[in-house]
Amino acid sequence: MKRKYNLSKAVTQEQADKAMEEMKKITGFGEAEFTEDLKGLIVTADDDKITHVMNRSVNIFARVCDETKISFDCFIFD
Repeated sequence: MKRKYNLSKAVTQEQADKAMEEMKKITGFGEAEFTEDLKGLIVTADDDKITHVMNRSVNIFARVCDETKISFDCFIFD
């Protein structure tokens, strides 16, 4: 199952690339993609690791994306 998160502001492509690079190193991370407008993030992670992945991601976005905050939006069922 995928989860969609909203970003508190649009990030630059450079910031998105850096955040993605760091997220890929998190244990349990599956994959992620930014929405076209770079204001959203769709994340797949191991069900038992999603909390860990997103807690780490919050810190990553705050640090590399100029204090950008992440908030849960919805589940995406394929």
